[in-house]
Amino acid sequence: MKILGFDLGDGESAVAVLDADSTVEPRMLPLLGRTSLLSAVGTREGRIVVGEEASVLAGAQDAQVRFKSRYLTDPQAHAAVRAFAQGVMAALMREEPALMAEVSRTVVGCPAGWGEGRRQQYAALMESAGFPNVSVVPEPRAAFLYARHARGLRIDPALMRRSAVVIDIGSSTTDFAYIVDGHQQNLSLFGDTNLGGGVLDELILARCVKASPDRAGLERVLAQSPAWRSYCELEARRLKERYFLDEEKWQETALRAPVVVCYDETLMLELALDARAMEEIIRTPAAALGGRSFVTCLRDALNAAKTVSRACPPQAVILTGGASRMAFFREACREAFDGSLIVLCPEPECSIARGLAYAGRVDEHLALFRREVASLARGDRLSAAVSASIHELYQPLAAALFETAKESALDAVALWRKGGVATIDELERVIAARMEQEAGGEAVRARMEEPLRAWTDALLRALEGELTGLCLRCGVPPEQMSLSGARLDAGVGGISLSMTDAMGMDVLSGLLGVVLAATGASVCGGGGVALISAGPLGMIAGAAAGVLLAVLGKSGMERMLRRARLPVLLRQVVLPAAVAQGIDRQRPAIEREIIRALADPANGFAARLCQSLSGTLGGQLEEMARKAEMSISA
Repeated sequence: MKILGFDLGDGESAVAVLDADSTVEPRMLPLLGRTSLLSAVGTREGRIVVGEEASVLAGAQDAQVRFKSRYLTDPQAHAAVRAFAQGVMAALMREEPALMAEVSRTVVGCPAGWGEGRRQQYAALMESAGFPNVSVVPEPRAAFLYARHARGLRIDPALMRRSAVVIDIGSSTTDFAYIVDGHQQNLSLFGDTNLGGGVLDELILARCVKASPDRAGLERVLAQSPAWRSYCELEARRLKERYFLDEEKWQETALRAPVVVCYDETLMLELALDARAMEEIIRTPAAALGGRSFVTCLRDALNAAKTVSRACPPQAVILTGGASRMAFFREACREAFDGSLIVLCPEPECSIARGLAYAGRVDEHLALFRREVASLARGDRLSAAVSASIHELYQPLAAALFETAKESALDAVALWRKGGVATIDELERVIAARMEQEAGGEAVRARMEEPLRAWTDALLRALEGELTGLCLRCGVPPEQMSLSGARLDAGVGGISLSMTDAMGMDVLSGLLGVVLAATGASVCGGGGVALISAGPLGMIAGAAAGVLLAVLGKSGMERMLRRARLPVLLRQVVLPAAVAQGIDRQRPAIEREIIRALADPANGFAARLCQSLSGTLGGQLEEMARKAEMSISA
């Protein structure tokens, strides 16, 4: 599977290809013999032509340039963009048919200011031009990915991990990306959608036309013939590029390029550029910039970027885009980000295309990572792992519930001894209410914390290997998805709450029954299995119990004492320690009954608990994944 990175620029375009599963860097695909192609389109003999062939001198009709910058404002530019993309695809199919058959994904760049809706529309346009499976990525993100992955750039990884600003200046826009710890910030993508090197092309052309003896004729031709205007702007651009490739050479001597314009007459246009002229041009107010000069707009954009990154100033400032070769641009960046390392991409006209190809691979890994984590978090694998080990929680849960129930019973008996509870019948209801309340409260949670932590650790260790393998495949540091290392973040207390909710009334009812029976037997002072099964009775220990038993008989005594309002003094005969000992004697039987109820499929505890724990742990997995994704997508 191969991924295309298509940098369709306002001035030049380039295409890179990357093997999705290879560590080899993207390579540039030649277009009509060049690694970067003039973004020009026209027709000749009914066929779309692009680049140098889209020129009036080459016989092209309806030649157009700088259509990308007009895409948002000029509906006719849509057709030019689509036609240019079709021409590029046709050239690729002619020159690399076998390679193009392997392409499964195309990533196209866009300015930072484009919203999601505009990106979707642009992707659809590219697909209609023949490019497969198109996604659209902001160009500053592509530049960052190129800087992050390119071996030849040699930026200290420590600087990239701390903070960086990427500045991509092209023909039509200047875009910024602000990255901290390798992650794009919320205000990461911004810029000036009008500030680009193409503005300088227009100003150079206008200045030279104004100085020409054929000024009137040239102005008329440029106004009447879009094809000749496009040709002259391209020539002005070539002059500008030659100038900035060796500025020192043209400090005193002007760089000149004669242009012959043949429309309804032959006109001469001399394009010329030296240091003084360029200084005037960058300070000349331009209509495309709202009446402001290029250098003023540049400083405003850099100041805005400096403000955004003030909390964590960039350690590295990465400059890319063809116009980044301009010396005054680099100097303005150094002034704005004093103390930062300024890095100029060695082939700025190719770096975005390569970064887009990297973005395609990164997004493939991101999609795989999301699918696999969702499958693990919400699918059968996590549920199966929970189901296989859920029985290990029964004993510690039974012990925790026993202790909590015992406390509830002793508290209620203490209240009964003081007269706060009127009858044994009422005492039973108070015990039941307290047990039900405490079963889902802090007491059970605190007692289950360590056993649940140990159980959770064992469960997560069983899943750790699978996640480690996924991280290695997707380029995520394994420690970012370390489940055992993140167990505290999983919220053991939250899992406990889900667990007690999962018990349901079936389990709680069984627990209430056995604890109430044991408490009743203890309050009665002992009475064997019969008394336990009869529930809590208000029998008085010692001689009083014997007298009542002789007069009323056992059943009559039980009925009377359940409803009797016994004197507080008489209630003192029932000692708390004796009640506690009586309940403790029944502990094995009570815990066995709790475990039986927990394990009984009819009660549904295991199923509810598996669902609850799977949801809790699955949510934790997905939250960790969202944070780890930044390592992939930054």
